[in-house]
Amino acid sequence: MPRFTKDHVFILPQAEEYRTFYNVNISDVLSCLNEPHHEGLATDHYTVEKTVNGSRLYVYYYLTLPLQGKKDEAYAIVDFIGLADENPSPQKHSLKK
Repeated sequence: MPRFTKDHVFILPQAEEYRTFYNVNISDVLSCLNEPHHEGLATDHYTVEKTVNGSRLYVYYYLTLPLQGKKDEAYAIVDFIGLADENPSPQKHSLKK
C-alpha cells in the first residue's frame, strides 16, 4: 500500500463529523492509514484498523491516483472514521417485573 501524507488525505464531510465526534487526531488517522494492524478490501473501498489509545480505530477510504503526478503518488479519500472500545465492559442487564 502507498504511504500517505497529510497533503494526500482528503476527509469527506461525514467522516470529518465522526472524527470530530470521536476526538480522533489527524495523526492517528495517518498512522492507521500508513501502519494498520489489519487491512482489507471491500466491494468498493479499502478498510484499515489500528488500536490507538486502547480503542479500535476504523478508517474506510477510496484510493485514487492523480491525473498528473509521480507514478507512485496516490491519494486517500476517507469516507468513514469509527472508534470502538478494544475491551468493552460487559453490560449489566436488568429484568423488569
